Amino acid sequence: MALCKIPDTGGIDYNLLSSIVHNCVQEDKLSKLRATLSKRTREQRRQIVNQKVNGNTPLFTACQQGKVHFVNYLLDDCGADIEIKGIYEVQEEQTRHEVTPLWCAAVANKLDIVQTLVRHGANLNTPSDTESTPIRSACFMTNIPVIKFLVEHGADIHKPNVNGGTCLINAVQSAHLCMFLINKGADVNAVDNSKNTALHYAIREGVVESVKVLLKRKANPSMKNDMGDDALQSAASRGNVEIIDIIASMVGMRLEDKINAYELAGACHLDEKNDMASALKLWRKAMEMRYSDKNSLVLKVLPSEKKKVYNFAKEPENMKELEALADPEEIYMQTLLIRERILGPNHKDAVFGLMYRGAVYADSHRYQRCADLWKYAYTLRYKQDEPLNHDCLFTVQALVKFFWEVQMEQDNNNTDEKIQFYDALDVIEILTDQILAAKDYVAKSATKSEDQNTLSEFQLLLQLYLHMIHLFTRLECNQEEKYKFMTFVHRMVQEDPHCGNGQTLLHLAVDPMISLTGDEFYSNFPSLDVIQVLVTCGARVNAQCEKGNTPLLDCAKRHFEVGTRFDDNEISIIQFLINVGSHVDIMNEEGLTANRFLAKSTELSHSSMKYLSLKCLASTEIMKQGIPFENEIPFSLVTFVKLHGKKC
Repeated sequence: MALCKIPDTGGIDYNLLSSIVHNCVQEDKLSKLRATLSKRTREQRRQIVNQKVNGNTPLFTACQQGKVHFVNYLLDDCGADIEIKGIYEVQEEQTRHEVTPLWCAAVANKLDIVQTLVRHGANLNTPSDTESTPIRSACFMTNIPVIKFLVEHGADIHKPNVNGGTCLINAVQSAHLCMFLINKGADVNAVDNSKNTALHYAIREGVVESVKVLLKRKANPSMKNDMGDDALQSAASRGNVEIIDIIASMVGMRLEDKINAYELAGACHLDEKNDMASALKLWRKAMEMRYSDKNSLVLKVLPSEKKKVYNFAKEPENMKELEALADPEEIYMQTLLIRERILGPNHKDAVFGLMYRGAVYADSHRYQRCADLWKYAYTLRYKQDEPLNHDCLFTVQALVKFFWEVQMEQDNNNTDEKIQFYDALDVIEILTDQILAAKDYVAKSATKSEDQNTLSEFQLLLQLYLHMIHLFTRLECNQEEKYKFMTFVHRMVQEDPHCGNGQTLLHLAVDPMISLTGDEFYSNFPSLDVIQVLVTCGARVNAQCEKGNTPLLDCAKRHFEVGTRFDDNEISIIQFLINVGSHVDIMNEEGLTANRFLAKSTELSHSSMKYLSLKCLASTEIMKQGIPFENEIPFSLVTFVKLHGKKC
């Protein structure tokens, strides 16, 4: 057991006694516990029971396990500190949180323990490490008796957690609990950090009775969240016709809004439930409503041009055109057209529809259709002011992996479809812009305590870029097409993006570990073809990372660290790097050079020695002996000499 040690006094082994106390609680042996502590003073007992074992005090463990008799003894007879936090584990989420004994008991629905703790003066509103109070978390668990008791004794029902979630938002699974909290003064229109209200959450969870209660108690159905969804649009996007009808009957709405809601619901039924009959039924209902008043028709406002990405499909504008829909392919395109028209092309659900339908095509080996839709989704999700937003990262990651999966299928003669050059070119064009925008974003936001997640996401983009270069080396293209591709790579190399540890694209390209990018396998690295493209486009072969390693040194030392031999591919890479000017004797901050490792290789020792010039040897000796040189040699040679000693 991991003990939090305190100094021993009076010859008492507090660690041993604390361990015994914890075992007594876990084994439900109160009499043994009393006997163990009976001869100790109250102060000694207090020190013993306030000590943690495996992160928790005996009081916390007793509260978590619902052992009220232990709780009373530890508080009354031992003076246990009622506010010492322990570790609460959420198994489903695999997370751990620091919380008070009261928080733990409230979430565990141990009313008798909650009552005991409150009677002994526990702070009702001490939050967890995510700022969630005991009553807010109890609301999430719908522990109504506990919640009512806490409210009666003054618990704060208004305090949100770090994400802005309130007690009422957490209570939407129970209409009865929602009513109770509202009667106690909960703000029915309070919003979280994403501007979602309790009504949004009740609709999202499909809890009809809670929706009714919230609307009756003046929840505002017009409030929009960050995605621009009000109550009606939220219900429609989840295909919940019952809630659409409830909102319509209780609040009223414009006819056009109700029509849009049924059309969105139909799209949801087709995509998420694979229920084409229900989708067509809802679309027919919406079309009838468009023409229900001959003096005031509600006509669709459609784009002037049809889109190739949707196979030039268009939405029907009247019942006759709707009834003429027979081709399943065209019907599936309706879901994408409807979402883009009503929600807008940048709405998360509209783009999700593109990703979903593309995945369906990929599963049925219609690879070009998947490429069309996912590429379009990427163009919609990329925003220059948010180059590292998660949705965009997810999309480009999916695209690059998809391209390589198709390429491998083709290599194994499992498909006749090929990745089209201009599809890949479109992706690398956006990816180039994204990385360069992200480079500026990272540079502006970087501090001494840099956000490691941001740096990891940026490195992921760089690795994906290398996989795209690798893909291009496998695609058929003419000289003009190759020039277009190389233009983008040249632009990237000139901007010289690098990871948080100073590694450049060339450093990453020699690393076999990037074959596994973001826990997914893409293509095998290192690749001589990729390295040749980077060098041709101007990559600095002697660039040093923060540790002073060049790409050549990284490549050379890796094998000696893991105890393996160079294979033919790696030998070719090392020889290429040396031939294009990589210095074998550039020293890193540990005083190591590539030559030190290459000289141990029977295959490469002759290559390394061949490129050790007199100028290199002289520079090494100058740095080794600490000879002053900066004012004695031409300025153009100063940097060269410094490369041959430890990096400062």
